[in-house]
Amino acid sequence: MEIKTIKSKFLRNMFDQNTYVLINKNDAVIIDAGAELDDVVQAVGNKKVQAILLTHIHFDHVWNLEEYVVHFDAPVFVVQGQEKRFDDSALNASMILRQDMRFNIDQTKIKYYAEKLKLGSFDFDVIFSPGHSDDSVCLLVDGQLFSGDTLFDGGVGRTDLPDGSEKKLLESLEKIKQLKFERAYPGHYDSASQDKILTTIMFYI
Repeated sequence: MEIKTIKSKFLRNMFDQNTYVLINKNDAVIIDAGAELDDVVQAVGNKKVQAILLTHIHFDHVWNLEEYVVHFDAPVFVVQGQEKRFDDSALNASMILRQDMRFNIDQTKIKYYAEKLKLGSFDFDVIFSPGHSDDSVCLLVDGQLFSGDTLFDGGVGRTDLPDGSEKKLLESLEKIKQLKFERAYPGHYDSASQDKILTTIMFYI
């Protein structure tokens, strides 16, 4: 599996948000949607996009999602019942920019996570990891963990936004501590080895 990390040109200075394109055989999967469409199209190449997976619905992770859905004609996976965030500036956190952002996503394209997710030649384990937000997930595939804003190299996601919870985040960190993976690829900043991630987790729990 090939992992391509794409930074949004617009969001980079503010948020350093990561969009990931995973390539396996003739398939591609996109994780989060902050990067500009042209850069993602180039990364995907001639592969078939099986799905767009959201680690959570905060504005910086869905910034260009509407364009992705139209261009790739791909389903978008979210936690069941959490699609309301697309239309709620408090829950999608755009209110921190004093903006009322709403994202118009074709309802027929919205799909819900299960604990196991097979998409073409990809097999994902979905780890529900609330804390940063109630809809946060981590995605484990081929020994690589995509941790969204649940945790980073040297830190964890903030819990002071609507429906953030320090208690839930600590419970999620305990869950992640039990996983086996090679590297973690967070929603912001750089990837890190499992050893470094475990050091971060142990600092907080």
